[in-house]
Amino acid sequence: MNTPKLLAALVVVTALVGPMACADSFAFTNNQAIPDGQPAGVSDVETITSGISQIGAVQVSLNISGDFNGDLYCYLQHSNALSVLLNRPGRTAGNTFGYADSGFNLTLMDLSTNGNIHTYQGMVTPAAGQPLTGVWSPDGRTTSPASVLDTDPSLAGLSLFNNMNASGNWTLFIADLSPGGTSVLTSWQLNFLPVPEPSVEAMGVLGFGVFALVRNREKKFP
Repeated sequence: MNTPKLLAALVVVTALVGPMACADSFAFTNNQAIPDGQPAGVSDVETITSGISQIGAVQVSLNISGDFNGDLYCYLQHSNALSVLLNRPGRTAGNTFGYADSGFNLTLMDLSTNGNIHTYQGMVTPAAGQPLTGVWSPDGRTTSPASVLDTDPSLAGLSLFNNMNASGNWTLFIADLSPGGTSVLTSWQLNFLPVPEPSVEAMGVLGFGVFALVRNREKKFP
């Protein structure tokens, strides 16, 4: 047996398959008041170190206490990608103020079965004084918060971060764009899933192919 060549084949398999990666999660407590009716808003910049070098999916959990959800605009930024999480929820041509519910304690992820957060009352209306809960898709509307409507396309979801390295600076920005209700960013959380590893079957086929290649080269070049 040609041990060096076999070891070389195993190195090739490892390089192609890549190391195993696990989900990663980071939680941040803020208790930061969001200035009422101020577009400047507030930002929380967090620098994280993650073992995930290639993001497969991102989930964001938000805990915001407040008086009027339709006032809020919120985005998440990492490197050159920006996902719009909230853009005046409930704002439509017939309701330019948006929803008057009281805060959020939820998770945002692409392709949620509950649907888009912008029109959540189409699925559920929270009890008076209670935050919206559950799992929802991010708003994703890049239209100005001053004119955004439910009919605008949702283009800036969390999938914009897919295939990026999870490590680095993550910025959560949130603003209250209409006077008359106050909100507080209590906490938020980032959950990362890696790009799925190849299946055991795929690894076996790959390993067999590399081994066969090495054996073939041994026959030609003893």
